[in-house]
Amino acid sequence: MTKILNWGMTPGMGDVMMALNCAHRWSCENKQPIILNLHWFHDKDHLHHPEDPETIIERTDYILGLYLKADVQVNHIFNSDQYHLKETYKRYDWLEPRENKNTNNWMFDPSINLPIDENKVVIWRPTFNAEPPRLWKRRIQNDYWNELIKFLNFMGYDVVELCYRTPIREATYHINTCDFIICYDGMWHYIAKNFMKPMIVSSQDRITTYHTRHALRLGTKNFEKLIHNMYSPKYRNEGKFLSVYDFIHYKANKHKEKFWNWYNAN
Repeated sequence: MTKILNWGMTPGMGDVMMALNCAHRWSCENKQPIILNLHWFHDKDHLHHPEDPETIIERTDYILGLYLKADVQVNHIFNSDQYHLKETYKRYDWLEPRENKNTNNWMFDPSINLPIDENKVVIWRPTFNAEPPRLWKRRIQNDYWNELIKFLNFMGYDVVELCYRTPIREATYHINTCDFIICYDGMWHYIAKNFMKPMIVSSQDRITTYHTRHALRLGTKNFEKLIHNMYSPKYRNEGKFLSVYDFIHYKANKHKEKFWNWYNAN
């Protein structure tokens, strides 16, 4: 029997991809088709900000084409009176990430993976967002982000900074090919999640746990110490001490291994 899921949408890619991930995960786990209706408050050609390079619909359609396939049919419902269902997952027990921690865990098709540039680091901060994000997402000041970029450059990295208006193909390419990511909790975090990239996120908020479980989540004080301890032994693991750099790669690889073990068992 086909399940029908109605999901109210916002302009953010994180909200879009959470819906897509939940639908793909459920379909695979239950071996049933699912119809995912995405309800938008606007029409197909709506731009959330006049300087946006593409619509959220174009971004959604592009990113959907990168997904590891499941029996999911996605429909756009424009000018919908159900767009307010922004927290649809709270209406279904099987979608609640607080209870089922893997309900939003999915990935892109491995065939799209490109060679990794070990000298490339991707970052994003909330500087150019259409609206200021919630306070807990912007506790790290711009001066620190600037110092962090200088530090990474000094260490020999090529730093690529993405923003809200980076075209989706460009953002995806850089996340696909980078060695690791340092970011605030938002913007492109679900693309990094679906690539299962090593990540450091400037947040210890509980919602970060639900969305980027594989990332290293650091509070403000520890995040601001990255410049001094990125490569110092810090995290004890299997009898060894790992640096922040080694630990985020370890976490990402374990998360990927766990996903494939689950996927191959279904």
